[in-house]
Amino acid sequence: MALKFEEYRGIENLVISELSEEVQEDGSIKETYGEVQPLSGVQQVSGEVNEATETHYYDNMSAIVVDSEGEDTYTLVVSIPSKKTRALIEGTTYDEETGALIGTKKNKKYFALGFIANKLNGEDEYNWIYKGKFTGGNKTHDTKNDGTDATNMEYTYTSIHSATKYEKFGNCKYLSVDDDGKADLSTFFDSVTTPDKLKKKVV
Repeated sequence: MALKFEEYRGIENLVISELSEEVQEDGSIKETYGEVQPLSGVQQVSGEVNEATETHYYDNMSAIVVDSEGEDTYTLVVSIPSKKTRALIEGTTYDEETGALIGTKKNKKYFALGFIANKLNGEDEYNWIYKGKFTGGNKTHDTKNDGTDATNMEYTYTSIHSATKYEKFGNCKYLSVDDDGKADLSTFFDSVTTPDKLKKKVV
């Protein structure tokens, strides 16, 4: 197989879906996703994987490598979300009557996060991250000057494995698939697409 060189260039369609969890009689957790809705305009999504390894020694030699997997952390640089969206992901309160964002004691919820990453070859990479919480909402207010500077907002999204054991692959953190004609992506963002829902494209 010939080696292909590829790079990312572009990102769009940053969306969220609220995740609710219900404990069943058998102790399993049923996960239900809400309506898919836009988060905000997106400038950047950068991800960082938390993994660790440690070598154990026996008989004066390295014998076993123990590895562990932690959370994945995504930094989102976005345009200013609506106050209603901010209240939702920040866990605060939105007053429908006045349109005000109110800094009540935070009650954070889980969300799925979706976006499309563009590549230089013209293909798009479709992504769903299944379970995470938002922190941050960092912002800066600068005085106007004779330049063109403006500021946006930054959030951190911390992702862990889903509680659902999907039929095909068990517990998952994310789904990432290229728009290369193999998978049917026509309804990918209509709802949260899980590994069990993703189907081969019929030609």
